[in-house]
Amino acid sequence: MDGHPVPVLIQCEDTGSFELDEEALEEVLLNPKIADKYVCVLAVAGAFRKGKSFLLDFLLRYMSSQQSQEWLGDVDQPLQGFKWRQGSKRETTGVLIWSEPFLIKKRSGEEIAVILMDTQGTFDIQSSMKDSTTVFALTTMVSSVLVYNLMNNIQEDDLMNLQLFTSYGMLAQEDCDSAHPFQRLHFLVRDWGFPYEVPYGHQGGQKLLDEILLVTEKQHPAHQEVRRDLRKCFRDINCYLMPHPGFNVIQKADFDGRLADIEEEFVNHLKVLVPRLLSPENLVKKEIGGQPIKARDLLKFFTLFMEVFKDSDLPEPTTLVEFAAQASSQAALEAGKEFYAETMEALVGGDRPFLKTVQMEAEHSKAKERAIQTYLEKNKYGRKNQSVVEKYQLMLEEEVGKMFLKYSQQNEAKNVFKAARTPATLFSVLMFFYLLSGIFGLFGMYSFANMCNLGMGVFLIMLTVWAYVRYSGEYRDAGVYIDELATFLWENVIHPIYQTYMEKHLKEAAEQAAQQAITSSLTNGKIKSS
Repeated sequence: MDGHPVPVLIQCEDTGSFELDEEALEEVLLNPKIADKYVCVLAVAGAFRKGKSFLLDFLLRYMSSQQSQEWLGDVDQPLQGFKWRQGSKRETTGVLIWSEPFLIKKRSGEEIAVILMDTQGTFDIQSSMKDSTTVFALTTMVSSVLVYNLMNNIQEDDLMNLQLFTSYGMLAQEDCDSAHPFQRLHFLVRDWGFPYEVPYGHQGGQKLLDEILLVTEKQHPAHQEVRRDLRKCFRDINCYLMPHPGFNVIQKADFDGRLADIEEEFVNHLKVLVPRLLSPENLVKKEIGGQPIKARDLLKFFTLFMEVFKDSDLPEPTTLVEFAAQASSQAALEAGKEFYAETMEALVGGDRPFLKTVQMEAEHSKAKERAIQTYLEKNKYGRKNQSVVEKYQLMLEEEVGKMFLKYSQQNEAKNVFKAARTPATLFSVLMFFYLLSGIFGLFGMYSFANMCNLGMGVFLIMLTVWAYVRYSGEYRDAGVYIDELATFLWENVIHPIYQTYMEKHLKEAAEQAAQQAITSSLTNGKIKSS
């Protein structure tokens, strides 16, 4: 067998993030033999330790034999190709492709380059949900035939996880006008345990799949949506039920894949399944936007996809699609809040001077609008669920409103005149009592004079306490009460008196001064002109 597995998506040991090995990918996809050929990419994906690499090696054996009738070969020949082993620990990490694509000629005479892809299993103890999403979504995006490898049955969580992964994969194809962004989805149910209900093989699998994907009124709306989404995502969905390979396969520590150790029934179904996937008449060209692509285009598509998933704003998916949309919206909301906070900090934060209230409100409106724009731009996944987008946008507006109040208070605290209001008010009232005491004393009204002296003493004590609170930081509650009293006196007594009497007279005096200045200017002008 020519060729070897080539890791193209590699997980960095230090950061845990995935990186695309573009050089390795170029060696395969830019090979002059296939660079300008249309491609069929068959990938096997699913949970870890379920025999994906084991199955792929039978596909390799079939392709290497040039689809001969005797492609299974010697019953004592060990299985070779993609690395696999017995046990509970994962073997495959990232994404691997076979180094030598297979050129298959269809009946029309056209040659198709077939690329086999192995993938890291989902939900192992070493991988995060985001790791699984990245690998599965990449697999979905670049494959034309996606074999979804399952054990025992098709469960509801299998469908929902598939919906989640394919939905993330569709991020890079938001503007796709094709009715079905992906080509073929092939459910492969391993160790099917109910052949007395539904028989092994394609017909039994299709019957089971049609029953499972049927949308009924009794289903939960989320389950209905899963089924509609899958039908919408894939042009062709089918299923194959496989029997158990035998206990020698799972119990022999030194099992190396030779047919002699595998149950005959399993081998017989391999003879049907593998050609069904890879015979020339069943090859499916990889399409993007409804257009078949060539190997060199697939290389660009790999890099484009990884650029999308390198974005640090992509949320960590946790469970189902709706929650993923909420997580994306929450991350975008935080980005919008961060933008608003940075903008307002630059205006009124820290040691920035006092900003006029009118000007601050204008800057707030601009910052709020930009924060919402940032939220919408960052909300890559959430935008697929408009109700979630609107819900979190309202939350962002509420958060921005709260932050504006905080910054307004912070800005007002820097207003020197407002900060001096309390001592000025207390001192004004104190002086008022002082003048009244003098007047009452002058006319011999000593009882009233003593009452004014008492009031003067009370306000002198309040002024002293307020100064101590501001200086020491102690007895802050007392300082708050004094500020509230001063504000009450200012707003209800001093300021109205000022507006009624002082402001009116000052305005009249200013008008008279302006009129005199104009008259003087005109007189001087006449004298000069004569």
